[in-house]
Amino acid sequence: MPPQEKRWVGAIEATIVRIGEYSAWIYLGIGIIVAYEVVVRYFLNAPTAWVEETSRLGMVWATFLLFPACMSRRQLISITLLSNATGERGKVILEAISFAIIAVACALVAYEATVAAIDSAAVGRATASVMRISYWIFYLPVALGFFLFFIQAALELLLLAATGQRRKTELSHEEI
Repeated sequence: MPPQEKRWVGAIEATIVRIGEYSAWIYLGIGIIVAYEVVVRYFLNAPTAWVEETSRLGMVWATFLLFPACMSRRQLISITLLSNATGERGKVILEAISFAIIAVACALVAYEATVAAIDSAAVGRATASVMRISYWIFYLPVALGFFLFFIQAALELLLLAATGQRRKTELSHEEI
């Protein structure tokens, strides 16, 4: 791959992986606030009204923003029954088909989640809890995550088409 193309591919993947790494820290925050809830509820008999909904919101954000990074590092679950029965050329073709299907599906989900977020914001739809969190805040990570997932799948498909070779199963920071 030419150096200038390698640079922009590396920049895209580094950004996606970095977003995934930052998103993983959300789970630490969830663990901390849930531990806080356990202490105040069971030891101080003073339950909170915000921990459950805040942790749910954090899980939505972290999960959907981690997907693209997992694909970049080849850490998604894959079923290899068919690809193991083919040669290297068959594996390349199957991987290309998979990336194309994933890209189309991700584009559709990102579009629909964006529409849902805009609709929720326009009508003021919110959760039926004390916090009344707007639903668009829940839809936004789905739209962003699947948009980034689309970018990663399209990038993988382009690289596969350009090189004709499959990439390694896991990328390190040095390779990105």
